[in-house]
Amino acid sequence: MKNPLKISRGYKARWLLASIASFILSPTAGEAFALPLDARADDPRAQTAFAAIVTRPYLKTGLLTLGMPPPADSFGCEFCRLSRESGADFTAIDHPNGGPSRIILMRHADKPEDPENEDLSEAGMARAEHLATYIPQTFGKPDYIIATAHSKHSNRPTETVKPLAAALGMKVQHDIGDDDFEELVNEIFSNPAYHGTTVVVCWHHGKLPAIAAMLGAPAGSYPDPWPEDAYNIILDLRYDPNSGSTPTVTRVLEPF
Repeated sequence: MKNPLKISRGYKARWLLASIASFILSPTAGEAFALPLDARADDPRAQTAFAAIVTRPYLKTGLLTLGMPPPADSFGCEFCRLSRESGADFTAIDHPNGGPSRIILMRHADKPEDPENEDLSEAGMARAEHLATYIPQTFGKPDYIIATAHSKHSNRPTETVKPLAAALGMKVQHDIGDDDFEELVNEIFSNPAYHGTTVVVCWHHGKLPAIAAMLGAPAGSYPDPWPEDAYNIILDLRYDPNSGSTPTVTRVLEPF
């Protein structure tokens, strides 16, 4: 087994050289990220973060200068992998006084291949337009539409439900960040405004299994993990709004 200390020093030395070269040669000089000094080389997350960050354009310049071929662009995908949550790690939130009568849980529409692009792809925009009529025709008009807050990585959840909101004359609630999904579930069950209503929730796929579990969906009724390339899965959770019983979950596939 290799000495972790030597490996860690190797990572830090390579990082320093690449950062210096990037600072001098890159048109975006000075924007390089700093690898935490306490990062452990045997920590898979630290290794993945290092591999992902060095694919940024300004570090490619430094790596090429050092004679090191830059790895493939995978920052966006690696970020998604690191942010995944399993439904097995979460339990259903108690709501003895009831809550919504229906929750439509879905992923945002298709994303582009460019990991730097925070918007929907052309296919994603077309899907969003289809959803504007498909959701009310299939599940009825929702009372609330909730999407993940805009982040530096993506605004796709909000973009996905904007056509729906526009078609129905509604507003999209997008105040809760991706990592704060527990706050989302607690808000839905604790706020009386949601009692007996239909709520559409559009989120990032890495958190959907955890959200489904917290909403009371039984294991096996939702994908876990959510497939990386699946944009057409909708979970239809039906509740007795006057009790805290487990919802009936139907997995629906969009026909487009």
